[in-house]
Amino acid sequence: MPESQSSVLSNAVLVVYVLISLATMVWVIKDTRRKGRPLSEIIGWAIFMTPPLFPLAIVTYLYFRKKNFFD
Repeated sequence: MPESQSSVLSNAVLVVYVLISLATMVWVIKDTRRKGRPLSEIIGWAIFMTPPLFPLAIVTYLYFRKKNFFD
């Protein structure tokens, strides 16, 4: 594969990865607000959903979303 094609492919993969993580971040913010969580927890989950931590973060969020830490 020529260098220009691999560069375009890697940029496309990066863009898709960032878009998926941003969409997940919006989903988590809406879900935590709908559940009535405190603002600090909403901000914490949103920061945790940033692109470098995205794969681990989504699994962790799905596991802990039913738990109440502050009740």
